[in-house]
Amino acid sequence: MVRKTPLAFALCSLLVAAPQVFASFDMEDCKWSDDSCLLKGTPTFNPENDSRDNLLRLLSQEKSFALPVQSMPADITRSRDFYFAYHPQWDDIAPQPAAAQVSAEDSPLSRQIAELNISADEINVNDVELENRHVSNNTASVSAFFAALLADSTLTANQRQALAQARTGLLSGATREQIESSLATLPADSPAQSYKSYLAAAASFYAGDYASAEQDFAQLAKSDRPWLAETAQYMLIRAALNKSSQNSVGEYGDFDITKINREDASQAQTLAQAYLQHYPQGLYAASSHGMLRRINWYLQAWPQLAGLYEQTLQQSADAQQLREIVIEYDNVYGMTFYEQSVVEAFPDAPLVSYIELLRALRLNNNNKPTLTQAQLDASKPVFEQSQKLPLWRDLQLNLWLATGNYAAIISAVTPAQKLPAHDTLAFSEQVLFGEALMGQQKWTTARDFWQTLLKLSQDNEQQQYVQAKLAATLVYSGDVAAIFAPESAVTNLRFRSQVLKTQATPELLRQQAVHGPNNEERTIALHTLLVRDLTEHRFDDWLNDRKLASAITPPVIGEAFDDVNLSIFDWNGDSAESGYTCRSLNETVTVLSKQAHDAHALNCLGEFFRTTQTHVDLWKNSSGNDVLESAISRKKPFGQFDRQSYYQQVITSPKAEVEDKSFALYRAIMCYAPSGSNECGGEEVDKLQRKGWFTQLKTQYPGSPWAQKLKYYW
Repeated sequence: MVRKTPLAFALCSLLVAAPQVFASFDMEDCKWSDDSCLLKGTPTFNPENDSRDNLLRLLSQEKSFALPVQSMPADITRSRDFYFAYHPQWDDIAPQPAAAQVSAEDSPLSRQIAELNISADEINVNDVELENRHVSNNTASVSAFFAALLADSTLTANQRQALAQARTGLLSGATREQIESSLATLPADSPAQSYKSYLAAAASFYAGDYASAEQDFAQLAKSDRPWLAETAQYMLIRAALNKSSQNSVGEYGDFDITKINREDASQAQTLAQAYLQHYPQGLYAASSHGMLRRINWYLQAWPQLAGLYEQTLQQSADAQQLREIVIEYDNVYGMTFYEQSVVEAFPDAPLVSYIELLRALRLNNNNKPTLTQAQLDASKPVFEQSQKLPLWRDLQLNLWLATGNYAAIISAVTPAQKLPAHDTLAFSEQVLFGEALMGQQKWTTARDFWQTLLKLSQDNEQQQYVQAKLAATLVYSGDVAAIFAPESAVTNLRFRSQVLKTQATPELLRQQAVHGPNNEERTIALHTLLVRDLTEHRFDDWLNDRKLASAITPPVIGEAFDDVNLSIFDWNGDSAESGYTCRSLNETVTVLSKQAHDAHALNCLGEFFRTTQTHVDLWKNSSGNDVLESAISRKKPFGQFDRQSYYQQVITSPKAEVEDKSFALYRAIMCYAPSGSNECGGEEVDKLQRKGWFTQLKTQYPGSPWAQKLKYYW
């Protein structure tokens, strides 16, 4: 098979009180929710994509929202920075400047403070740091309380001031007793008493005394003050919800959903439904909908929860809101079903069902998907009833691919004559057809198909993705040279670079070093060629090929090309081991070109590789290349140094000088310091052999500085 490469003030974030969970893949990189963290999967609906990528692509397409995708380099022939994986530099992207903020003096809260004639000194909480039940004890909720006081004409100015001051105390962590004491002078028959009761109940809630809070809020829900009645009813939901989970978090913050109190969670569900029925457009409607999702998560009511997510996802007003709900969704479903996939469709959630069944098509350790054909067939009615059969069809095509049924895909899919712009589903179907051709090893047909699809696509992501497929096809078919032909459709330097490093002959490397389309490609080709000249002992060639660098002006430098830095070959020998003199690399290779077994030159060539670690680097650009990475893999990659072989030649050479032989023994043993593993390249040498070298050095050359310096063998 081919594809085996690897708000209301209270709850502005549904899962803010839950332990942080990561679900889909690769959370060692930038936080997916950050504006600077972009989609890293392929521009297809792919089981191997991060599920968040798949879901965001699906919903964004339906709602015509712009996707957070990587920007296209100005010249793809000179950049290796467009690929389908996480980019380390995304962590370093500065956030976009926020829109101009209203000055603190002009903010609604500041105006309220002035009108209430209270001190603002205690209102200095950092809302970002709030969590769990304290998340709503923030400046926004303070402002909402102040607004309610100012709107209540039955309160006197002194009562408003006292209540407002008490609310700022609650913000700073005042206890129920402290609040009640500060308001003890309020008249018993004053409407202010209801607000005092609310603050006391809120203090109990924030202290975790849910029984007292519930009792007080239940009374306040009957208040004739509209704001108090609605807020109290809402707080009853939160109290029940928090109570349900108070024993579910372990000592180290680990969350165990099995320890949820289901009775309390069910009570919270009833209360949330009642609130939304009474206040469908209420102050806390959005938060209550969020809590209903949390409650269904706590109750492990997966079909119901899927339906709620489906509704919320489709109601997202903009791309950022959609992004946030996608993160929330994946934190719940992704964590829950990471190891045990969903294998049946949810009746009221075809989009969620599609994403979860797609997740179930990921290959396991046995290269088999979790989802079976029978399970997929059983899910079909959900997609039929919701008029989402194209999504089910995509699942079927992916299942055929996962099980190697390439003929079924080829029979079911017709190659496109035109391709709608940015239509991920249509593009995915075409990609599956091409992958089926590759699976059948119909390389010529696959090549022609990818070339046609590349011309049809109107999308940068798609075009670069097809280039990777085309490059892989050409490698598999043995036509590597076609990738570098003048009319080649493979223009992405990253893909060309990886092929040059792994597949190109010295002749092809020489061709591209001279006739490549730009200095960047010529540099990659020449660096690869020069390294291979050395590691493959073509010393005469190296001396001639080295001259080609003079035509690359200006030199290609910088972090993006530090793996192919040509200046490394200017090595002058100064960094060699102290006490062992080496001439420049150019002089060393000149000696080897005349006498390939010269002991001193071999040792110095080893020093060049040791001090510079020069090699054909396959790691730097290895991620995000799709099937190309499999196509170019070699059991023994080109351009990897083997210093150990140089030392072994010198050790066994009857012509080697004492200085050279003793140094070779020293360095051969040091290949295994301190880990016992070979750091010099080549095959491992067993410990008995290393002991023999150590003994030889100590007994035959006891006066050498290397014998004196070496204390151990590894």
